[in-house]
Amino acid sequence: MKALTLFRAPPRYRSGDDALSPAFADSMTRYFSPVTLSEITPQWHDDLLESFPLSLVPFRHGIYNRTLQAMMIRAAVRRLAPDGVVCVRDELWRGDASAAFEREIARRNTYIYNFFDNWFAVPALAQRAKVRCELAEAIIVPTVRLKELCEESYPRKPVFAIEEPVDCSRFDASAVEKADAPTLVWAGSPFSQGELEPMRDILTAVYSVRPFDLIVLSGYRRPSLTLPIPWRWVPFSSANEQDVIPRAWAGFCWLNADAYAAAKGCYKTKVYMAAGTVPIVSDIGHARQVLMAAGAGFLIAENDSRQWVDTLVQLLSDRDVAIRDGSKARAFAREQFAYDHIAADWAGAIHKVC
Repeated sequence: MKALTLFRAPPRYRSGDDALSPAFADSMTRYFSPVTLSEITPQWHDDLLESFPLSLVPFRHGIYNRTLQAMMIRAAVRRLAPDGVVCVRDELWRGDASAAFEREIARRNTYIYNFFDNWFAVPALAQRAKVRCELAEAIIVPTVRLKELCEESYPRKPVFAIEEPVDCSRFDASAVEKADAPTLVWAGSPFSQGELEPMRDILTAVYSVRPFDLIVLSGYRRPSLTLPIPWRWVPFSSANEQDVIPRAWAGFCWLNADAYAAAKGCYKTKVYMAAGTVPIVSDIGHARQVLMAAGAGFLIAENDSRQWVDTLVQLLSDRDVAIRDGSKARAFAREQFAYDHIAADWAGAIHKVC
């Protein structure tokens, strides 16, 4: 069996720890040997950087990324044994338009590029994604639409649409009950907090009819949000995620009707489902496919404000429905997003190209 190395981005830039995680690496040992998961930069580096006030160390992450992080990535790439398979999720060196380290990998190994959102639709990221697509022996993405976009630009390149795994086991169904009071959660990356702005008036209208607890689970600093209703910020951590999301009656995700949203992987929606929390999501792209297949959750057509309000009021008025529909969503997630299932698909794709 061939050797497999999985490189993933630093924790600060990851959409989640499920794909290319220790559990995913363990699932891949049935198909490759040895399997190595490389963090490159440890979590404590990021924690240390966060401990320095910006007033004392401005541009701290930028300085780190261009010095110590670059040195560590270079060393990790040069330690790779030749003729193996190397999968890189997103970018090895954040912001590197030349893909210098991926280029070095491709010279001695089979380079597999894995990305999870439509970077082609983001001007600042498009060229970086294109360079990596050109270098890669194969491309793995989570949605059919993103696969189609890759194939349009690279018709001779093997491209595979494979669902992202979600570690459902971290949400123990027996450990957490739904909150007694109606609770709504938004859990997402700090880079996605702009999704909350279009929901301001909708959330206000819902609150006027059915008061609820709103929790924003995101990042390491309180978001600079101005909402006209009470809300609570909870900093992201694995422990907070496992405590907050399963207790919520529903989780929401606003998606713009654009090319980016139509092809994105919808990780947030899948985490809600894994936690047994009913997802309420804009009816676009992969979110539609996932929720329709699950037969659970609610899709909001064309982001219609009236439908958003009515759906949220309905769900936040009935705890039993939240429990029932949340259980249905969790059962689907545990079957469809399981590591063994996804690992088998990844292995099948990789074995087609090497």
